[in-house]
Amino acid sequence: MSVTYFCPHCDSNQPSFEYREGKSLKVRCMTCGFPVDEDVTDKRPGDSGKPKILCIDDDMLLLGLVRLTLEGAAFDAITAADGPSGIETARKVRPSLILLDVMMPGMDGFEVCRRMRADPILKDIPIIIVTAMVDPKLNVKGFQAGATLAIQKPYDPRKLIATIHTALALKAKRPTG
Repeated sequence: MSVTYFCPHCDSNQPSFEYREGKSLKVRCMTCGFPVDEDVTDKRPGDSGKPKILCIDDDMLLLGLVRLTLEGAAFDAITAADGPSGIETARKVRPSLILLDVMMPGMDGFEVCRRMRADPILKDIPIIIVTAMVDPKLNVKGFQAGATLAIQKPYDPRKLIATIHTALALKAKRPTG
């Protein structure tokens, strides 16, 4: 099991790796490579008032592009590189919405979605599953796992933002209680 640290660059808890630099042991974020400090372990991002979108994907390049797209559309982007760290980050950050890749090593997106729906803290957060799979039954599988909506890669950034707005609007229309 990997140790997670709060990465100020990714703005979320991420798996990390340790390495030696001279005689000292250093820690870097496994997602972006940013140096992390044990003093900032387990800290939560500040609240900017913008909706927080958590993107869980093992593709680092895509995470960077999605971050830019989301920040350009007035969202706070938070990233996680795998299912377990995504669940942990979601529990700590409590995002407004989760973008979840289906095909990830270890725990796939469908399993992550099922676990989030079973978690009392996460069960009401909208989840958009994102995948490159060409599977006509993708939406059915996603909805059975608990996803709110699904979108297929590659996607136009405008379509992604529109899908996010739709999922947030659906959440707002849901009765509370």
